[in-house]
Amino acid sequence: MVNKIKSFYAKHTIGKIFLTILLAAALLYVLVSIPVWSVRKSAVPETTSREPLTGEPLDKEEGKVVLAENGGRTLSINTKELTLEVKDERGNVFSTAVKGADAGSEKALLVLTYLGEDNNIYEWNSYDQSVALGAYELYRLENGVRIDMNLNEGSSNRFYEFLPKKMSPERFEEMFKGGIESLRDSGELEETKANRYLQTLSLIYKKSLQEECYAVTYVGTPPASAVTQMIEVAGLVGYTQEMLLEDADTFGFSVSFAEPAQFDLVLEITLEEGELKAHLPVGACVNHNDYYTIQEIDVLPNFGAATAKQYEEGQILIPDGSGALVDFNSYQADVREYERPFYDNDYYKDYYFQPQYGEELYMPVFGMIYGPAQKTEKGFLAIVEEGDRNGYLHMKLASVDADSSKYNKVFASFELAQYSKTKIYGPYSSDSANYLVNTGTQDLDCTVRYQFYGAKTGYYDLAAGYKEYLAAREGIEKSYDDGSARLYLEAVGALNVTKRFVGIPYSSEYSMTDYEELLAMMEDLQGTLLYVQYDGVFNNGWNGRMNNRARLSASNGSKKDFKAVQEYAEANGIPLFLETSLTRVWEGGNGFRASRQAVRDFANDPAVNSRYMSVLGIKLSALSDGMEHDTYYTLSPGYLSGVTDGFLKQAGNNKYLSVGDMAGMYYADYRFNEFVSGEQGNLVLEDNLAKLAEGRELALTNPHMDKIGYGSIAVDVSRESSDYITFAVTIPFKQLVMNGLIDYTTEDVNLSSRNPAYFILQAAETGAYPKFTVTAKNVDVLRDSDYSYLYSVQYPLIQDQIRAVYEECREIRSKIGTSEITGHECLADGVYRTVYATGAEVTVNYNLYDVTLEDGTVMEAESYLVKEVQ
Repeated sequence: MVNKIKSFYAKHTIGKIFLTILLAAALLYVLVSIPVWSVRKSAVPETTSREPLTGEPLDKEEGKVVLAENGGRTLSINTKELTLEVKDERGNVFSTAVKGADAGSEKALLVLTYLGEDNNIYEWNSYDQSVALGAYELYRLENGVRIDMNLNEGSSNRFYEFLPKKMSPERFEEMFKGGIESLRDSGELEETKANRYLQTLSLIYKKSLQEECYAVTYVGTPPASAVTQMIEVAGLVGYTQEMLLEDADTFGFSVSFAEPAQFDLVLEITLEEGELKAHLPVGACVNHNDYYTIQEIDVLPNFGAATAKQYEEGQILIPDGSGALVDFNSYQADVREYERPFYDNDYYKDYYFQPQYGEELYMPVFGMIYGPAQKTEKGFLAIVEEGDRNGYLHMKLASVDADSSKYNKVFASFELAQYSKTKIYGPYSSDSANYLVNTGTQDLDCTVRYQFYGAKTGYYDLAAGYKEYLAAREGIEKSYDDGSARLYLEAVGALNVTKRFVGIPYSSEYSMTDYEELLAMMEDLQGTLLYVQYDGVFNNGWNGRMNNRARLSASNGSKKDFKAVQEYAEANGIPLFLETSLTRVWEGGNGFRASRQAVRDFANDPAVNSRYMSVLGIKLSALSDGMEHDTYYTLSPGYLSGVTDGFLKQAGNNKYLSVGDMAGMYYADYRFNEFVSGEQGNLVLEDNLAKLAEGRELALTNPHMDKIGYGSIAVDVSRESSDYITFAVTIPFKQLVMNGLIDYTTEDVNLSSRNPAYFILQAAETGAYPKFTVTAKNVDVLRDSDYSYLYSVQYPLIQDQIRAVYEECREIRSKIGTSEITGHECLADGVYRTVYATGAEVTVNYNLYDVTLEDGTVMEAESYLVKEVQ
């Protein structure tokens, strides 16, 4: 072989040059690719719904049957109407159907939305398309029932499958018009109905001026009522399918007979310790026609629905941000219905644009409270137990005087096949040309659990119930301390900023707070109970390389200086959380290649993320302003475990870590042929959070509720909702649930347009720790970067404010004496009262004006009142 190569080189000069270049390029590719190949890819766990429960057949004609009695409640079913109700010992009833319902949609247990290959969306409900047709079977379970439903359209209502586009005058005059008149004259058809048929016939068919025939006058399909009548006419006069094909051949139009949609669905309803559980095993769903795809299913859409006549007052709980309450009967015609995904699971459908809502739904819950405040009759809390990464929340409101909106109700739906209309020329193109991308039906379990509450129920009771549920499900032991105030300090260390050399931009690592400066801050705040988070510790800084390693960022200082900071923190009882974001990659290096390892969006492009320009609502990276904008990729779920393992191999000795991404993100990959669903991505996140939490304490940034068990403190927890126009009041539902399960902070005091007093009130009301983000160095270096939002973070300029906020919180907490909250209520708009386990009561007024309470107490603007235990 060597001799042949030598011979080739001696005889072919041009070939020699070409081969040398080719070999050099191949060698270079191998050298560059070695780090990429070293990043291990793992199999992503599959999600498969469990098999339906088996039971004994239950006669559909039996009528009302008691299915289960436990937990002080009774579950029963009407086997003919297929409606269920839960009744407690005091007579409170919750039903799956609207009281006095007439329409099938008001009695349906499920509403099915499906997508055709014609890109049209269709909607059916389980009553009209199954129950009314008798197409269902019942099986009695140990504490409930399994319902097998076949949803079909019954008789076809497609106009052109029964009637021609054109017909001869003889056919029209003798068979149709004459046939109806003959039936009328013989008394076989009522005169009123016959005349209505004749009128509809004359409206649909007109004599053609171009051909010797009668033709349909409508472009497309005639109105639904006319279609129904004409199909009835075709049957009455004996117009057959053979005659239709004969007319088609005579007048040259085409006829197609569509295969109708048909679906089998399984729903299990059980009563477990007094709680109702609705379970939909998607794996048991059968689609009888591949032309259609199940897209979404509403589960128990009428559960607990109430009209304005039934309840003049009541409230709906929405988990928007920290939580919100919506008053019954507050429907507004010009405001669209509230419909939002849990956990921002539609992120990749529109991530190119800034979210239109200020807050996301980080809790998969909703509920209703019936009756006026302090005199409520009953209530329920629904928890989406499974399938929440595909779940949506729907709220509908009744109106006192608008027939178009009859009911107050809230329910969950599940998107089984995610789809997006993707623009051909890019998301910001003015050309609207698009194509549909569809994931296909995902196999998962969808479960909603309903907890029930009696008289004098308030939102605090629902929060307490959800807290107990989470503690049991996530294995969290509730704990409360003496309520001592703490301060959370986030210090920005190394990050990459764009610099220029003779006009050429380049990225340079720069430390905004090095180790010595961080140590000086901690010493300056001696005597303050601190949590400290240090950003930009590893892998070229805050916005650096993939974190499959844990190399200390050089610009922060020496290892000796770093050790001095750790030793001081340990000696003074300061948890020092070292920040990492394992799914985010800003810079190349460490083996990252976007085309191979990045999450892809619906267009099959690597998803590029950046901050948004609020004025335009688009990504900064989409601007053509001559600036280098900071962007990052999200690591595909298959690579996360390998990255986590590599990171922990080097950073394993650190007892405290801050996780900035994994606990509060929707994680999926829409790569063609390698789709990873949100449910699968969530399993990957849970597995890697468990690795990080083993033997360590984690600070989690704004975590989803099912992730709080992995952390010791939740960071940047908002006290706000999106303040949607129909919201009556924002409540700290999220903080009330977290209380005792995990510590939590406010959002940044110094990066807010609000006064520091606003955050002091949060500390008093909810037990949150105030949080500051700081740098030691001047922020002028960030002025023309995507980090210009760090505008008031220089520690020397705000250290007095930090001390003042902490001291006031410390004084408040010393009067309360515990962190355990035992009650919470809204006294007026922006005014809340918290009751603590010591008996202390704290009243806060968030308003920028004074408020006089019912007992005559005057609450000054942005003030608090602590009523100590005597």
